[in-house]
This record gives sequence, structure tokens and C-alpha cells, in this order.
Amino acid sequence: MKARIVWFTLGLVFAVSLAVVIGQRLSDEAMAVVVGVVAGVAASIPTSLIVVWFASRSLVAARPAPAPAPEPRVVVMTSPQPQAAYAQPASFGMPMPAGGLYAPAQALLVPRQFNVIGGAEVMGMDAEPAAEGGWRP
Repeated sequence: MKARIVWFTLGLVFAVSLAVVIGQRLSDEAMAVVVGVVAGVAASIPTSLIVVWFASRSLVAARPAPAPAPEPRVVVMTSPQPQAAYAQPASFGMPMPAGGLYAPAQALLVPRQFNVIGGAEVMGMDAEPAAEGGWRP
């Protein structure tokens, strides 16, 4: 603690003696410039402190408390229950047809035939049009 006071006193004595030596050697105009700079810096310090104080105060006050996390929505999914088959109602008061509840299955369809248009030009092959025209699954 005592060493700090000694170093502070030595620094203050050095700064004052340097200011006196420089002040004696400067002209009046140069001294006016130095005094103006020192006065300007001294005047800007309180303004800067006020700006920093307002800026830090608004940041602290602007932060709202975090909202609590909402409860997660509960979704209950049940497996689908088997449904009873609907009977075909009798039409116009007639009894139900003898075929049963469902329509009869359709007969098998005729196999389809596909024609490739422009197959030789697209594939880059030299094939005859009759050979490329038909394809059966």
C-alpha cells in the first residue's frame, strides 16, 4: 500500500514539473491551443458518462423476464377400431339381393399394350419401327 502512494506521488511530481517546463517554453498561441484542448476534453467527460449511464440503464430495463415454457400439448392417438360392414339396404322395400353384401369381383382385364413414340431417336439406336412399337408386361 505504501509503495502505491510513493509511485503515485512520484508520477504526480513528474507530470507537474513536465507541465511547468513545457508551459514556460511555449508561446502564448500554443498555450491557448493546449488549454482549449484540455478544456474540451474536460467538458466532454461528464457528457460521455451521462450517455453511457443512459445507454446501460435502458439495456437493463429493456430485457423482459423470459416467459415460462408452455406445457406440451398432449396428443392421444388410439388404434382404429374395426368397423362393422354396412349391409346393402334393400331398395324400394325389396328384399336384399341374393348375391351377398358386396358386388362381384370384376373379370381380369385384357393386358395393355404400350407404344413407344420416338424411341429410336431418343435412345440413339437404329431399330425398326415395328420392333420398337410393342411392349407387353
